[in-house]
Amino acid sequence: MTAQGLITVWLHVEAEHEDEFNDWYNLEHLAQIAGLPGVVCGRRYAAEDAPIKYLAWYDTVDDKVETGAAFQGAIAHPTPWSQRMRKLFGDRRERFNFRLAHAVGDAPARDAPWLYLVHTDIPDDLAGEYNDWYDREHLPRLITVPGVLRARRYVAASGGPSAALRLIHSAVGVNGSPGGSSNSSA
Repeated sequence: MTAQGLITVWLHVEAEHEDEFNDWYNLEHLAQIAGLPGVVCGRRYAAEDAPIKYLAWYDTVDDKVETGAAFQGAIAHPTPWSQRMRKLFGDRRERFNFRLAHAVGDAPARDAPWLYLVHTDIPDDLAGEYNDWYDREHLPRLITVPGVLRARRYVAASGGPSAALRLIHSAVGVNGSPGGSSNSSA
């Protein structure tokens, strides 16, 4: 199944709750969401110095999965453990839904241990020129950098502060791991 959509969920909990939070995500929640119809795969990352530390990354068949009955059902009818975790992260959660606009490179056989994320908000009058440059020049050059496995540009479908929000993602392998970044499978 080829992923043409993406759901990202940024969450943060206080340090004293991280062990239970990571257990919940690893033992219940990630498999629950990744097993929904239309979800191709899911993985987690952590950014040690970010104001919102944890990122859940769900590749989806398209940008309609988030608004679909299965995903909305999982949100509307949380497990008891999910209800408890919601109280711990409260409003420190940001969920975004994206449509794949352009991809360069092949999907790696294994999940990349590092992500390089760039969020941009391009004015409407510059978006066409910017996206053309990004797709034709920047992304093809980016995958020539040692360690970069694949580069993708997404357009926000929902969840962002504006429909113009773009997310650009590059999966970076261990050989090209950027300094100061962090990975966690926790």
